[in-house]
Amino acid sequence: MKIRFIDEYGSHTGGRLGRHVEHDPRSRAYALSEDLLPSTYTSAVHTVRIPILDQGNLGSCTGNAAEAFAGTDPLYAAIPATVKARPTGDAHADETQAVALYSAATRLDSVQGVYPPTDTGSTGVAVAKAALQSGLISGYQHAFSLDSALKALTASPLIVGVNWYEGFDSPDPNGLVHISGSVRGGHEFLLYGIDAAKQRVLARNSWGISWGLQGSFSFSFDDLGRLLDEDGDATLFVPLSSPAPTPTPTPVDVDQALAASMHTWLTAKGF
Repeated sequence: MKIRFIDEYGSHTGGRLGRHVEHDPRSRAYALSEDLLPSTYTSAVHTVRIPILDQGNLGSCTGNAAEAFAGTDPLYAAIPATVKARPTGDAHADETQAVALYSAATRLDSVQGVYPPTDTGSTGVAVAKAALQSGLISGYQHAFSLDSALKALTASPLIVGVNWYEGFDSPDPNGLVHISGSVRGGHEFLLYGIDAAKQRVLARNSWGISWGLQGSFSFSFDDLGRLLDEDGDATLFVPLSSPAPTPTPTPVDVDQALAASMHTWLTAKGF
């Protein structure tokens, strides 16, 4: 399991970060199936039913990203009103729920310490587990390539955890950001759309409506590909209206199964 985290509290124009890298090899068994993805990516914008959230000075970006995903169709439409963690559309209530998801994630990740009392930050896979435990989703899957992420984004939002560059802190008047400057930490946020013509992905941040394009921003396919290559991760939440994903055999699983079968055969033959 791979764990890494960096965050900076110095002077900058962006907000608080808080994403760790935590990559579990077992996640490979829950990769998005190419058979279920569209053959190509097309433009799409998924409707977000809740306001832009604001994590303030708390490193709760993973919880905020998960809450934004829960408030976006088709996931939101599948959550029964009886589920207590269902987003409400009230900014204060949904921010409180985002912090609750973050707190739960800090108890499920491999990072030392929990919130409260310690503002540790957390991981994408841990907040996915927290969303599952909260009854918001039936499961989650992962996109391990740019092509897979773009195809998935045609049909569903994603949360991504990536390096956050200084250049991302200051979007242009159209909300566009570019990779530039140094990495100042790790950040988790929602991808809610794709513009195939301009080759951009559309994202919602958790730094309030005064940042970026009323809280949102965009960046290029190329930048997304680079960020995913730099220990980034992209996670898709499966709506409650769909069955929970089941693991698919990985090459390691197949090798282990063959080894076990060979061992059984050799034992039966008296070797």
